Amino acid sequence: MKKLLSKWLLGDIVKKQTTNVAFDVVMSKLTEVVEDNSFAVLGIHNLKETYAKKQLKLDDDFEYKIVQICNAQKSHKAINNMSFDMGIMMPKSIIVAKENGKTTLRYMKMKAWMVALMLPDLDIAPMSKMVMNKLEKIITETIKRAEEGL
Repeated sequence: MKKLLSKWLLGDIVKKQTTNVAFDVVMSKLTEVVEDNSFAVLGIHNLKETYAKKQLKLDDDFEYKIVQICNAQKSHKAINNMSFDMGIMMPKSIIVAKENGKTTLRYMKMKAWMVALMLPDLDIAPMSKMVMNKLEKIITETIKRAEEGL
């Protein structure tokens, strides 16, 4: 019941797309697409390396990276013109993982009204919708470019 209520109310918050293209190719294309869409890659957290340092057991083909992206001009404007609280929404994360022989890309797609409820003193729904659309475009374009090389 809880799952049905959540799905009805919130929808799919974790958006996932899958491709047969190799993990490394997708990572390369993602970096290109992020930059082509006026964002920058701020950091890449490689969980394979993190887990290996902690001597945690991994499958041989385990790959999982969290790619943090930001549009500096827009984040600067949001933080300085709206509220420092906007920083809790930044940077945006895209997860690239190897899963059952395929490469998956995930991101959190919050609905604009949900973000507006989180920060009720700010009129952020329009900005939130724009950012979510941009993330979806980046993921879709990454997969399209990666698959063009097949």
